[in-house]
Amino acid sequence: MYANSYPQDKVLLLGANEMIKVTVVGGECQGGHHRVGDHWEIESLTPEGMCLGAWGAVFPYVMALGMKGEFSWEEVPTKIKIHCPDPVGIILELEKIEDS
Repeated sequence: MYANSYPQDKVLLLGANEMIKVTVVGGECQGGHHRVGDHWEIESLTPEGMCLGAWGAVFPYVMALGMKGEFSWEEVPTKIKIHCPDPVGIILELEKIEDS
């Protein structure tokens, strides 16, 4: 079955109160698109305003978290830091959070 045939809200297996938050926590965006403190909340759609380089870097991790995956080597298994593809670019922190 093609991905487009699934309901949009079922692509990620996030609970009703869950989301993945992506925050710029360090570095400098060489393209001038992002600044430390910028953040996006991902529930089922691609985040508006995130450049393609940053999205390409975090996408596999968003999918892992969204499919109930964890990063066992991290101190908090549902939180990870990713560097954008630019060697001097930004550092993005992804965290699966539950909004209570």
